[in-house]
Amino acid sequence: MNRLESPTSESRDRALVLAGELGLDTQAWYVRVLEESRAAGEEADLGALVRTYWELQRVSGRSDLRDEWRRLADLLWSDARPESAEDSAPTNGS
Repeated sequence: MNRLESPTSESRDRALVLAGELGLDTQAWYVRVLEESRAAGEEADLGALVRTYWELQRVSGRSDLRDEWRRLADLLWSDARPESAEDSAPTNGS
């Protein structure tokens, strides 16, 4: 069975390679979650991706990794926000 690659799958695979190269703890919850989702052929968990890239940036100081965890955090935040938030926001004059 071929699984479809998604942007989060690519980010997950890159994160796992970098985690090995940079010596992140492979028993950390966020690395385990990424490994388990890859083994199961599931979509990568955005929260675990954000945390992994944050840790990768912290240990390496690489700005490209900071940009990546911020991009992923924005995706996570936009997914977590209720769609009706704009509809329920007060407006001036109402």
